[in-house]
Amino acid sequence: MSEKWISNLALPFHNIREARAQLAELERRRGKLQQMGQEMLQEFRQRFPSAPAYPTRYSDRTLTGYRWRRARHKAVSFDLASDTGRALLDTLPNDVRKVWLAFERRRIYLNLALALTDYERIRLKDFLERIDCLREAEV
Repeated sequence: MSEKWISNLALPFHNIREARAQLAELERRRGKLQQMGQEMLQEFRQRFPSAPAYPTRYSDRTLTGYRWRRARHKAVSFDLASDTGRALLDTLPNDVRKVWLAFERRRIYLNLALALTDYERIRLKDFLERIDCLREAEV
């Protein structure tokens, strides 16, 4: 059976070797994005050590890893654009509020970049595992 139809799928790779290279690139990108996230969290904590809320990393396997958490509250996450977030922002001085909103913008963009990278990485890893199993079955 001819596999010319594969080229019609417009995948970001043309063969398995390129797919593995793409996976390695996604792993590197993920590491870089995670480092950027850690730097963002550290920067916020340094600038606002006694803040009533702070951005943090959640490891719950969702594609929204960075969220806001209220200080002294366990596992209660929120967005600054939510009712909870807006109420909190209203308590801050205007100059601090602007800085927090800049952190929120960074958090939103970082979450998007990580989510897209992670989703593609997860799907590509699964694809390669399935292709490897298929090759084993053909032997």
